[in-house]
Amino acid sequence: MKKFLVLIAISLGSTSFAQVGISGGTNMLVGFGSQRTWGGLHVGLEIPRDDAVSIYGRISHYLARSAQDSISAFATTTDLTEVITVDGVSRMNYTTIEGGTRYYLGDGYDFGWAAYGGSNLMLIFNGVRNRFEPFDETKYQIDENVGQRGTIFSLAFGLGGGLKYSMEQFGTMYFDMSVSYVIFGQASNATASQQFGQLYSPLLFTFNLGFRRDISW
Repeated sequence: MKKFLVLIAISLGSTSFAQVGISGGTNMLVGFGSQRTWGGLHVGLEIPRDDAVSIYGRISHYLARSAQDSISAFATTTDLTEVITVDGVSRMNYTTIEGGTRYYLGDGYDFGWAAYGGSNLMLIFNGVRNRFEPFDETKYQIDENVGQRGTIFSLAFGLGGGLKYSMEQFGTMYFDMSVSYVIFGQASNATASQQFGQLYSPLLFTFNLGFRRDISW
């Protein structure tokens, strides 16, 4: 994470701050194989180096989605069924912080229609919460390492592209999409690690629709 922040700082330090684009909008995330779609909101900054190249940063939060889950509970005495299954529901959200470089084709960063694309790095934080059906805790107990909450931290590399239209005196409308592959993922506990085979996916597709307003000085 420190290396990621240093890279952003170096990029920002080598860029003129005479113009900054502030953006926000809605977004959608699809995890390959998870059979779930997350919806959310994003805010971001974009700083043009010239009319053809910019660097950007974006923070997105996606609301939690749920999936059916279960856990094993073990008998506390020998006169009971050794193991029972307790049904429940797992919920997981996404918060992402991404940054990268964009290259513009067409009218460029400031004017009219343009297509853009580039690469990015993404930090991903997943909040996980479990809720299980009641069971007789005087007779059965679950693994003490499995709690109600957990977190997954991941680092991903991605490629993306989009289309924008800049209107004089109004701002810029944009739509872009990206595909990101997780190159590192770490769960905080057993509660979070259970989602690696269910809600969590190492291959993510994101879609963003929003508005950008440029500030110059």
